[in-house]
Amino acid sequence: MIPGEVKDFFSSQFGKSLLVKGKPGTGKTTFVFGILEEVCPQGNCIYISPRIDKSSDYGRYPWIEGDFNNNEDFLRMLASRIKVIWESSDTKPVIVVDSIDSLSIATTRSADWEENKFELERLLFDFSRKVNADIIMITEQTDVTSLDYLVDGVVLLGITEISERDVRKINLLKMRGVELSQSRYPFTLEGGKFNSFEPFKVSYPDQTQVPSSLEDPSESKISTGIPDFDEVLGGGYQKGSFNLFEITSGVGDSFYSLLLPGFINHLNMGRGLVSMPTEGTSVETEKRMISPFTGDGHFNGQFVGFEIRDLKGRIPAYIEPFSGNIYKDMDIFHKAKNEMMVRYGSPILDYIGLDSMEYNYGWENIGSIIGQMASITKTTENVVLAVAKYGQRINESVAHMATTHWKFENVDRTLVMYGVVPRTGVFAVEMEFICGYPQVRLIPMK
Repeated sequence: MIPGEVKDFFSSQFGKSLLVKGKPGTGKTTFVFGILEEVCPQGNCIYISPRIDKSSDYGRYPWIEGDFNNNEDFLRMLASRIKVIWESSDTKPVIVVDSIDSLSIATTRSADWEENKFELERLLFDFSRKVNADIIMITEQTDVTSLDYLVDGVVLLGITEISERDVRKINLLKMRGVELSQSRYPFTLEGGKFNSFEPFKVSYPDQTQVPSSLEDPSESKISTGIPDFDEVLGGGYQKGSFNLFEITSGVGDSFYSLLLPGFINHLNMGRGLVSMPTEGTSVETEKRMISPFTGDGHFNGQFVGFEIRDLKGRIPAYIEPFSGNIYKDMDIFHKAKNEMMVRYGSPILDYIGLDSMEYNYGWENIGSIIGQMASITKTTENVVLAVAKYGQRINESVAHMATTHWKFENVDRTLVMYGVVPRTGVFAVEMEFICGYPQVRLIPMK
């Protein structure tokens, strides 16, 4: 999927010119073929590449090989191909030059190819205007040249780093006639195709459904509720594990999308879930997010949430009120958790917002308690999912206790995650509700 702005750019009835820039290996050719899949449904494309074998997968489009004596010979051959397209179709032709540098070398066969390149660019630009064709020119020169000012659009593909992991990005530097909702998109070449990522969003459906449960993949693990995440973890959460999810600045509460399917699956399997939600999220909010996909029959009784409450107010049955005294509150927590284990057995899923604990009790008071919780959990079949926010003082010490450690980041409005322990590459997180319940995909950003 190419960015929507690029689709809009080529939707004009008039020919457009696009310059695709990037260093070798950044995905320029794959991106261009992503464009052709969108704008050449009738095969109205002419692909020109002196450097790619037309017998490869790229050879499915009409082809002009780079064997020309000069610019004029090449343009005559191109004109004859354009004429055939206009005579057989009422759709704009699309000309792809991959790359303008190698084509210039092919048409000059001398060391003067760089001087010829300027002339060739001008001729191609004028030609595409006269025949009302879209033209896409690829170059490995990333500096600004005169061609950047001539063309209607310029995109730059590159590779950046997140914690020593590569992330590909496309930068829409210029899109004449198109309003840019954003100028940068992360993308992947997974499966040999270009796929950019839209901003992460969650939109609950009007009609919800209760999903079928995902059974435990083995006696030692429970499903995360997400097949992709189960695969990354080698089956799911290890029983008796303490799993840390670290949320960096700009992510907000979108990380919850990765945890929600696991909560739903756990409850639908008739198991217990206890929650001390993160700051900014109430237990009532969690009920609104979870219960539409479990039904009250699996929510009430199997779910207990903990938060500091005024005992004078009405308190729902699924909330255990905390007082603000850490020792009293931990007694309340462990008592309720033990009662749930007696009633529903293990494994219990334990969700902890470390930011709310640090805020309510002070970081100096919770370190030993979290350490004790992690140690006890590893002697049971229960699973702890602990969420830490960016800048918490407790983060470093908790990371040493974790069985697994994951980080979430916001990359140009796309939610991404990667494993610290175990070490993994970067995944884009996408959520959809097409079946009436949350389905999450983790897409490798390769």
